[in-house]
Amino acid sequence: MNFFPSTSKAVATAMAFAILGCQPASENPSLPSWGAIMPIQVGASPSTWIVHDWLAPWEMVDQIVYCVSSDECDTLLMEDGQITLPGAPSNGLGVLKLNVQDEERMVPVLSKGEVHHTFTFDASLKPQPESSLAIVGDLTGWTPKPARKAEDGSFAYEAILRPGNHPYQWVVDGTWILDPANKNRMSNGMGGWNSAVRVAAPLPPQLQASEKDGELFFQTDGAAEVLITVDNMLVHHGSHEDAITLPVLLSEFDAGRHLVRAWAAHDGGIAQDLLIPTEGNTPLTDPAMLTRSDWHSATMYFLMVDRFVNGDKNNDEPVNDPDILPMANHFGGDLQGVAAKVDEAYFEDLGMNTVWISPVTQNAEGAWGYWQDSARTDVTSRFSGYHGYWPVSCTEVDRRFGSNKAMTHLTGLAHMHGMNVLLDYVGNHVHEDHPLMDVHPDWTTKLYLPDGSLNTERWDEYRLTTWFDTFMPTLDLERPEVAEAMSDSAAWWATHSGIDGFRHDATKHISEVFWRKLTTKLKAAQAQTGNRLFQIGETYGSPDLIGSYLSSGMLDAQFDFNLYDKLVGAIAFDEGSWADLVATNKASLATYGAHHLMGNITGNQDRPRFTSLADGTLDVNEDMKFQGWTRDIQHGGDDGYAKMRLLMSYLMSVPGIPCVYYGDEIADVGGNDPDNRRMMRFDNLNEEETRTKQWTSDWAKLRRSRMSMLYGTTTFEIVDEHMLHIQRTYLNEVTDLYLNRDNQPHALPSDHAAASTLAGMLSTEGTLPAFGAVAFGTTL
Repeated sequence: MNFFPSTSKAVATAMAFAILGCQPASENPSLPSWGAIMPIQVGASPSTWIVHDWLAPWEMVDQIVYCVSSDECDTLLMEDGQITLPGAPSNGLGVLKLNVQDEERMVPVLSKGEVHHTFTFDASLKPQPESSLAIVGDLTGWTPKPARKAEDGSFAYEAILRPGNHPYQWVVDGTWILDPANKNRMSNGMGGWNSAVRVAAPLPPQLQASEKDGELFFQTDGAAEVLITVDNMLVHHGSHEDAITLPVLLSEFDAGRHLVRAWAAHDGGIAQDLLIPTEGNTPLTDPAMLTRSDWHSATMYFLMVDRFVNGDKNNDEPVNDPDILPMANHFGGDLQGVAAKVDEAYFEDLGMNTVWISPVTQNAEGAWGYWQDSARTDVTSRFSGYHGYWPVSCTEVDRRFGSNKAMTHLTGLAHMHGMNVLLDYVGNHVHEDHPLMDVHPDWTTKLYLPDGSLNTERWDEYRLTTWFDTFMPTLDLERPEVAEAMSDSAAWWATHSGIDGFRHDATKHISEVFWRKLTTKLKAAQAQTGNRLFQIGETYGSPDLIGSYLSSGMLDAQFDFNLYDKLVGAIAFDEGSWADLVATNKASLATYGAHHLMGNITGNQDRPRFTSLADGTLDVNEDMKFQGWTRDIQHGGDDGYAKMRLLMSYLMSVPGIPCVYYGDEIADVGGNDPDNRRMMRFDNLNEEETRTKQWTSDWAKLRRSRMSMLYGTTTFEIVDEHMLHIQRTYLNEVTDLYLNRDNQPHALPSDHAAASTLAGMLSTEGTLPAFGAVAFGTTL
């Protein structure tokens, strides 16, 4: 995989481009930088962009130049703070040059690689629609869209698709069916299947970096357009007809952290971007030099405060209502309990350096909502606000969770232990008992649609206005005054709690107006405090929808639920495959960047426990909530533990931030909400639980100890139907990882006797055990 030009001509050519030196400098040295500007992705159609996303609140832009290649640039007209790009760069890579107060700032521009595709439903296919035919899938936001009927009786739907796999189904007279003319299938992550269209990506050039004697070298293997930046400043942008080596001298870098980034493209194929952090003029090769502010080194742990540790029994106050079954009431967990686990180094021992806590603001009193399935069971229950997602205050901590003082104590203690704390923030809605509803009852969206139907749980069709329930008004955050007030409330936490960032609930249901207002306020707060808050969102939908919220002016990341679905399909179920998972992971790298900060989850509070899917205890053809309410779900053998360990190994091996849902480190079990929210257990673990916890710790610590697993390029090789090979490369460090999804051991495809075993294990016969994983380290 290591390649260098065979002659010195390429190096000499690089010298001619005068990229030998660069002295990064902030636009205003007295103010901290928001960080590396996210590339923007442009499709086949013209697109409009908000210029303020790339600026600090006090900055102005004087001129913007768009270069679709190194030798073709045009000045863009800015109107009302926006610019329009006519289309994607033909070779795949371009750049926006912003003149900001007499300094130039770079915004990389990447092509989405979109293609036109026609879905057809022939008149000969069965069943034929009697009244309507529609298509539904990631291309429609999972909202059925009508197909066009032709004179010959066939139906067609025109779409623009990115490279990757696109799941879909036909909707015949209201019934969803797999495409009878397409044998390609994809797992839906829940034991079911969708039809799939696969769009191939153009072949990209190879781009690799190496370091020698204080210099960085970027190498391509053939013709390519190459872009290199340092701290958002242009170092090199050029078109090269042959393989080339480009040196970047680091001797003039000032003290502190810098980010060297590089991209390469050719004929629409885009290589994985490279990211090399430096400390002063030295490329980082020792992960010990990274801090908790280096989010690429984050390993995240998500816990529900009420269900983790009861640290103060004096604040225990379950709702006294017989209509609430125990599993839907308060258990007594609080911030004091979380702090106690921080202090005893539970998270550190597990290899975690970031804790995401569920919402802590004051929640509604009493019993709300109602679960029933009267046709099948007499079990019914209402709910308390134990989870934190029914706020009646924007800034006061719920007394059952502690106090605002307990919150600042937790964050301060976490920082002493070198850890971050993310706060789950609910901006989309409030509870009807929130005082805001007395003062501004008109600040909500409409509960009823024009046809008189309830606008509840219309997740995709009315995603910006739908209510979660009739007692949870959705705020109309497209209105500037509403977005202003609610973003003020969120920004309050940035300066009054010590948190290091937010997990934002229900991201896709909130207008971009809100996200831009909030991020602008966080940038202003950073100028005062020096603290740069990280923001990660929750969006279920297509990569394009998820990616639409990622911007230097909005969110840093989102959780990659599409990857999780394919991960469940590949590992939990015998009929799964590595192919769908790898294709989805490659699509994520192409959509969000090879060094994205997307959250890669083991599970969450809205999904049935992975272990119970993997060991077959849950029936995939039955409602998961129903099973949680009506069955005592326990472990069904040892396969669930082993598959959870394999899932952990995968998440620690790929780009993004691995996020462990509390209890998954011991392979806890359960159906869907609320059965997936049992009280955390720390003591009296059985042998398999203890082994899984240690495995999680070993692989999390491995990830944080290898630069190649944090900043490296990623390749996937499907060795066979059972075994997957992942290789991560950073400068001269290589990590090879092998994963076996079969219930039988398998031999590795090559001898790794010369490599050091970093994590996992082989059998005494040298094979990879059933559901096993192993990591090897080498140096180039």
